[in-house]
Amino acid sequence: MSGLLRRPEPGRPRATSALAWALTLCGASACSSPARLAVSDGELVAAASARTSIEDVTRALELADLGPLRLRVPTSLSELRPDQAEFWHASAYAWNPQLRVLRRRVRELREASRSAGKPGPIQTQTMLLDPSDPARELELIAMVDVLALVGVGPSAAARELAAAQTRAALGQLEARAWSLRFEVDRARVELAAAKSLETALGGLYADCEQLVPRIEILTQRGWIAPGMSASALAALHMVEHRQTMARADVARLQRELADLCGLDVAHPAFDEFASGVIDRFRPDEVELTAPSTETLLENLPELRAMKLELAMAEAELQREARMRWPMIGLGPRIVSMPDEFLLGPMLGVDVPFPGSLDGQIAAARERRDGAYEQLEGALVMARSRLTAAQRVYEHTLLLRDEHAPETDRSVARMLNAARAEFMVDPQMLERWSRALAERIDTLANVVRARADLVLAWLDWQEACGPREEEQP
Repeated sequence: MSGLLRRPEPGRPRATSALAWALTLCGASACSSPARLAVSDGELVAAASARTSIEDVTRALELADLGPLRLRVPTSLSELRPDQAEFWHASAYAWNPQLRVLRRRVRELREASRSAGKPGPIQTQTMLLDPSDPARELELIAMVDVLALVGVGPSAAARELAAAQTRAALGQLEARAWSLRFEVDRARVELAAAKSLETALGGLYADCEQLVPRIEILTQRGWIAPGMSASALAALHMVEHRQTMARADVARLQRELADLCGLDVAHPAFDEFASGVIDRFRPDEVELTAPSTETLLENLPELRAMKLELAMAEAELQREARMRWPMIGLGPRIVSMPDEFLLGPMLGVDVPFPGSLDGQIAAARERRDGAYEQLEGALVMARSRLTAAQRVYEHTLLLRDEHAPETDRSVARMLNAARAEFMVDPQMLERWSRALAERIDTLANVVRARADLVLAWLDWQEACGPREEEQP
């Protein structure tokens, strides 16, 4: 450190005034604490209970205000209904717990970036040569980082890193919102499939139950062996058993959808939920046109997020490299004695010890190169996922349109024929029982094939990334 002192003009304040000035500077540097958050159990209960209407979704939806996202975010929901996908997407965007954390993280980093690269603490030093009499002699030094004031060197690197961190957090938010959209749609498909299977099994049970009085009468009269009657009733109970399992699946899948959307499982929207998400799917309207690798790299939110992670790793490397710059401090030096008051500039330079930062720079370079390798590998897997999704869709299309329905129709004809034969010959009951047991499986396979085709289409859409018509 070096400093130049000059004698004060007549009338300059003495040591007590300098000491008072130093104490005033310290007091002015203190910051007031932010107000404490008052957490009320009643307010928490009221907030959790407020998610009951479409209007609440409209008020809670804030994702569109965070920045440029490569996916369409519903902003007007006054006319949406629970049988529309946009309602569930908007609910998830508004209230999904993980997405809310990521949304808050973007805001946190955006606010923190306002302080990035700003000058550090003002370095002050006060010396009292005679503590018993502060008025005898006092020395005060205050310095500030000059490079940070002009915004170069480590200060500029810190600002660039803060901006890269904010963009990376926004990329993670976009990627999670994109995957969440399809998680919600898959949950809707699975819930609709469970409801459809419950309805189909209910119709099968109601139709077959009509034979129970005839079976009981023929058994009582000895025209049907007890074992044959027990087998038939067991097959009928199996229908009821599978229907009960479907009801349990409905309850479980409804909770999973509610968790994804941040809703209560008793939300009134579930009362209006139907199986239309499967019934409205038209495979003849689907066109499987794969995007190019360049388009995939540009649009797929997962890859976009990884590119921003790579940019953040590069910014971290540059920040570590610029920490080699010296810290140049500049400020006043005041020396006050009973008969003199001296004022002059003070210069301080902090230079990193040679080689002390080499390890951190090398580690940051490894992180940067690792981020590049991860992006390269993710692009390869994205292409593979897209190819596999197209093949799966083509196979599930055959299952839905040919194999599953044809098998179910054949077994349904067998069941009807066995029923007609049983009405004539009681000994045909065993054939009816076997056909009924097979019909349970083929009916479930038809519902599963229809749901799997929609799921395969969702996998294809997610693997493609947002299309131009979907982007805002």
